[in-house]
Amino acid sequence: MARNVEAQLNYIESLISSVDSQIDTLNKALIEVQNTIELLSNADVVGSQEKLISIGSGLFAKGTISLDEDLIVPIGSGVYVAESKEKSVDRLKKNLEDIKASIQKLLDQRRTLVDQYNTVYATEATRNVK
Repeated sequence: MARNVEAQLNYIESLISSVDSQIDTLNKALIEVQNTIELLSNADVVGSQEKLISIGSGLFAKGTISLDEDLIVPIGSGVYVAESKEKSVDRLKKNLEDIKASIQKLLDQRRTLVDQYNTVYATEATRNVK
């Protein structure tokens, strides 16, 4: 196999790997958003007295959560706004759709890259047979 073709195949493989990594990251974000929507929509959360609240680094503190008051929501660039639970759920549902659309675009890109890889590989294999 010519070095040029081998380099081209390696490059396409690295692009596929990069896309796979991005898809993995978005799938994790998708699960987190789905879990948050489920939590905010769960009436049992409001009724329970004490909860474990993550304070980071795997640590939790006991506390109470009031979903009757506004939630503090990040909107980007370190900026936060206060909004109702219902508006937060709507925002999360939109985020969920955006994440799904991004995953679909990446899957399409991945499919194109795999097709390119297979074409280059098949073309080189055909040349070597002749």
